[in-house]
Amino acid sequence: MKASISIPHSDIAVIHIESAKLKISDIKVHIIGAGIGGLTTALALAQNGVEVEVFEKASKFTNVGAGLQLSPNVMTVFSSLDLSKEVEASCCEPKAGILRDYKTGKALLTTRMQKDYQARYGHKYLHIHRADLIDTIAEAAQKAGIKIHFGAQVSSIRETETGTRLENIGKTHQANLLIVADGIRSFLREEIAGKSRPVFTGQVAWRGLVPTSDLPPETIPFAANNWLGPRQHFVSYYVSGGEMINFVAVQERSEWAEENWGIPADIGELKNAFKSWDPRVTSLIDACRNVYLWGLFDHPPLAKWTTKRMALLGDAAHPMLPFMAQGAAMAVEDAWVLTHCLINTPSNVSQALQNYEAFRKSRTTRLQKTSRENAALYHQASPLGRVIRKAKFKIATDIPSIAFSRLDKIYGVDVTQDFPILPV
Repeated sequence: MKASISIPHSDIAVIHIESAKLKISDIKVHIIGAGIGGLTTALALAQNGVEVEVFEKASKFTNVGAGLQLSPNVMTVFSSLDLSKEVEASCCEPKAGILRDYKTGKALLTTRMQKDYQARYGHKYLHIHRADLIDTIAEAAQKAGIKIHFGAQVSSIRETETGTRLENIGKTHQANLLIVADGIRSFLREEIAGKSRPVFTGQVAWRGLVPTSDLPPETIPFAANNWLGPRQHFVSYYVSGGEMINFVAVQERSEWAEENWGIPADIGELKNAFKSWDPRVTSLIDACRNVYLWGLFDHPPLAKWTTKRMALLGDAAHPMLPFMAQGAAMAVEDAWVLTHCLINTPSNVSQALQNYEAFRKSRTTRLQKTSRENAALYHQASPLGRVIRKAKFKIATDIPSIAFSRLDKIYGVDVTQDFPILPV
């Protein structure tokens, strides 16, 4: 039976549906950012008759980024957008989620996936390279007639009495509403939500990709692997149809590092940080040629995401630490719910955006908190704390319902059912 956690509308303060309706085809939307959230929003809106233009600062889509985990709650959205088959073509489906001891590699907690997840949540849990996912959504968006302005240099955004304006390379573009989806380091967030000061968590992360052919067969188990050590952890899994192995290595440190995941790093520093770990980890690091380092910053929940005609979406609205692997999933859920709100209230854009924020804020805030708490769980340094954690993991492995009771609140949510989009 599929586990589904509904979001009760009665718990949401702002709900208002106008009886008078404009033609949805009269609405024009501008989206800043052609990442996962921006492109998915563009596709969902275009499929429902909305005219959309996307402004992306990069000159083209490039093969950059790292692995992503696509949990069932995000795959239900791609399925409803008729995109799941194309997404799955570039994915790998792990056999299990395994938390491991950092030295021995022995499993501390194992959660079976594949058929178990399919039966429980109605969709698969998958791994994919970010560039592969972007390419897939972008192709569908362009087929839907969405115009993408590459090399955009948006210098200003503002509301008018009837819509929005943005300035891009000296040209003014007008729309009915504007969505800012320009990522965790959003330079336009302040225009909508005011100033926000991220706090360095005292953690940095390396990311890297290694061709599977560069390692002996089955060096890395075909699973969502997470090695847990004192003040450190190491995540690794397959992407690109199994041709590449992705890893993220996190370490606590006192010095500040820039909040930018594209900074080339010294691989010798990474090797030294994990030199005493499970040989599978060190073998993977030894085979890596290029790594990137970024600082992990905690962003407090924003007081607001929307104005009358502008809205934040995805990491621009609710940046979260990567310890629950839900950043991309929340952006995709945002895209669906925002589309639902606009389709249901096309005559009142301001109300639609208020509803979107109200529907999404509590869920994303909870996941920001859960991601923050997982860092402490993964990095337990006290010997007694690790013994207690090991015992808890053993119980959860022996009684899967314990582990699933926590996961159900995340993976069991289906926004396509809670916020249906009816054909226009």
